[in-house]
Amino acid sequence: MPIINCPECNTRVSDQANKCPQCAYPIKSGNEITVKNSEGCFLQTLNFGCMFIVVTIGVIFLFIFLMSIFS
Repeated sequence: MPIINCPECNTRVSDQANKCPQCAYPIKSGNEITVKNSEGCFLQTLNFGCMFIVVTIGVIFLFIFLMSIFS
């Protein structure tokens, strides 16, 4: 729980406080918007797609190799 300085009166205040106890300046508003990072989902989808392509190419090469051995 970091301690910050109030922008209005420079009093030391917890960053979790709703307002400064000295001057009542709002420190933390209740209307904060949290934006979730969707990069993880994108990377998971990208990893699955890459894995699918690599496995497909591997199966094709295996098929070509086996066809050349038994021909």
